[in-house]
Amino acid sequence: MSKITNTRKQNMAKVTGGIYIPHLKNEIVQPALEYLGLGGARAINQVTGTFLAEGYAGGFTYLKQLGKGPAVGAMQMEPFTYNDIWKNFLLTPKRNHLANLLKNIAGTFNADSAGIPKPNTLTGDVFFAAAMCRIFYLRVPTALPLANDASGMAQYHKKYYNTSLGKAVWQENVDRFQQAIDA
Repeated sequence: MSKITNTRKQNMAKVTGGIYIPHLKNEIVQPALEYLGLGGARAINQVTGTFLAEGYAGGFTYLKQLGKGPAVGAMQMEPFTYNDIWKNFLLTPKRNHLANLLKNIAGTFNADSAGIPKPNTLTGDVFFAAAMCRIFYLRVPTALPLANDASGMAQYHKKYYNTSLGKAVWQENVDRFQQAIDA
């Protein structure tokens, strides 16, 4: 194993800094998802695990992608993806109720002229970031993994959220999804 890979693996090990994981799961993710009517153990664990896989590195929680990457918020969602969710998923008659709930979470201080929260709202509002992460997964046609399947959750995250273009290695994130399950 190369020195870079070994260092990366050490950084992707158990989360030891940032938000206390049971508080993240029970005080942020769970209420945000329940408010949307999209809770349940599978969803709560998948979103909490995504937070741990995307937002934590080296003992810090990142609210903006380092370097030149565009991702924002603790869930590291790219503005292009965020805007696509609003344009092609939420702003349809079938999902108008979800759009209104998301607008309620975000408030109006950082909304565009149509009342849609701007992508950088994800940076300062972790409830909103958790809710948007759940909406992201709601668009995936494949069911969420079982609530106690850390390996399945890590693979699901890699395939659908991080994608083949992302830097995540699903095997290195299994521990993070297990922590989400155990919290």
